[in-house]
Amino acid sequence: MADVNPLYDPATDDAPIAEDVQERLNKPLADQSGFDADDELFLNDVIAKFDEGLIKPFEPSSLLNQTIYENLKPEQQGKADQNAFNILTTLRTIHDQWKANPTPTFQIKNQIHQIRLTKERLEEELGDVYIV
Repeated sequence: MADVNPLYDPATDDAPIAEDVQERLNKPLADQSGFDADDELFLNDVIAKFDEGLIKPFEPSSLLNQTIYENLKPEQQGKADQNAFNILTTLRTIHDQWKANPTPTFQIKNQIHQIRLTKERLEEELGDVYIV
């Protein structure tokens, strides 16, 4: 292994990690700049809808605005369904992270921004098909 990585030290392979060091390593880095205003509104809306039970963590159909969805063509419904699954997976991760540590971390900021833009792009084509 030393020929692949000159910094490799076999003596440290199973060395214990101090608890305070492990705790720091496990904590996501906070982004002191906070959220973009649109992203923060979107995040607050998502968290509130999870807490109210409007968004169910394992039911992608709970993201759909049924009134709009029912009027879509079958291929558009398929697109809405597929993206609801992907969006809900990321929203569930964001929700879990936010509940564990309600801090604007780089990871949450990037994920909420990505999902908001994805949802907006899809709704330009499909209408207001999602409840968030």
